[in-house]
Amino acid sequence: VAEGVKALGLEFFVKNPDDRGNAVTSVVAPDGINGDKVNKIMKDKHGVVIAGGQGHIKGKVFRIGHLGYVDKLDIIMTFSALEMTLQELGYTFEHGASVKAIQKYFMNK
Repeated sequence: VAEGVKALGLEFFVKNPDDRGNAVTSVVAPDGINGDKVNKIMKDKHGVVIAGGQGHIKGKVFRIGHLGYVDKLDIIMTFSALEMTLQELGYTFEHGASVKAIQKYFMNK
């Protein structure tokens, strides 16, 4: 998941990699994009459920869960849907970058 986040030029909510958990990755929504809209489009258009921020970070982050049984293809599908969602919301990035980075990571494991 971290490789996909980095490939899209997104910012981690938890800056220090050693402090990030193994169950969920929190990502700062890009400038001008509400994290809750990311969640809604992911679910409604692509059938992929992610979580939003809570409390003072509501709308500012989205969270990608990876606790329990999560297959490699689940992660690839999530990032494919995330790319389509971010494109719809006007975020600029290299299309396919996250999927490519994730595949490369898995192939080298």
